Amino acid sequence: MRILLALDGSPSSDAACQLVRSLTWPSGSVIQAVAVAEPAAELLAPLVVSAPTVGSYDQQTSDELELVLDTAAATLDGTTLSVERAVLHGRPATLIVERAAEFRAELVVIGSRGRGPLTSMLLGSVSAEVVDHAPCPVLVVRAPVADSVLVAVDGSPSAQSAIAYLTANRILANRAVEVLTVAVGSDRPESSSLGVFSDAAFDVFEEERRSERRHAEAIAAGAAQRLSDEGYRARWSISTGHAAHEIIEAARCFGSGLIVVGSRGHTGLTRILLGSVARNVLLHSGASVLIVREPVRRRWPERTRQPEELPTREPVGAGAH
Repeated sequence: MRILLALDGSPSSDAACQLVRSLTWPSGSVIQAVAVAEPAAELLAPLVVSAPTVGSYDQQTSDELELVLDTAAATLDGTTLSVERAVLHGRPATLIVERAAEFRAELVVIGSRGRGPLTSMLLGSVSAEVVDHAPCPVLVVRAPVADSVLVAVDGSPSAQSAIAYLTANRILANRAVEVLTVAVGSDRPESSSLGVFSDAAFDVFEEERRSERRHAEAIAAGAAQRLSDEGYRARWSISTGHAAHEIIEAARCFGSGLIVVGSRGHTGLTRILLGSVARNVLLHSGASVLIVREPVRRRWPERTRQPEELPTREPVGAGAH
């Protein structure tokens, strides 16, 4: 597997390196750790549009980034990963995306915030742009650990790609996995508008709700079974409500350090870069987020190991088991 790890020396960047060390990588995986030094002119006057001149890069910044990469290599020492390093010069988001394409990366790992002045933001501008334009899945890291994982699925091709990515690579195989599907709740009809047909209207409403629940259960159970067949310790649950809110709340309740989502759900427009649910989860969750958008190929041989039993936790929604 080919992983591009974008670093800048920020706390989020350090967390990304630590999380990479903790994950289970296929044998022979290669990681390219890159750091980007912006032109000194851009650092002083970011609104001035001009091509950087020779020697316009801050040598001190380049030297500091070399040390960042040295530290990352030391952190990853002792893993099965083969580590390459490079300091790039230019616009960070652009170069990270370009390098991911050149390197044929199968995953980009980046911290949620860089070293910019807006440290209160949950997602930095570079990370947001990389998520939108990277040619492969992107893992946005907020914490150095992710002992349990929440995988959100809705039956869309994008969600199916997320499950395929996990089964193909098994980078999260040693963690407890909760598969969640959020059912779209039907609007209860207003009693004032029902008249003599109120009983029939409520019967229709209840049947629609049961049908939505059955559909959600089938999606969640099917995805959990696929993961279990590949050796994951997976179980499933459903919830009803606003998808992004329910996903974030479920991750909080389960203590999930990582959320996995497809880039677009059923309601997303195919022309947009990132669906509203994925973007809201990315912007508002305190957990790390893996966003999957591309079809993947199987990288690991078949296994017959059965999933282990999970400890008991409170379910989300009435459809949990």
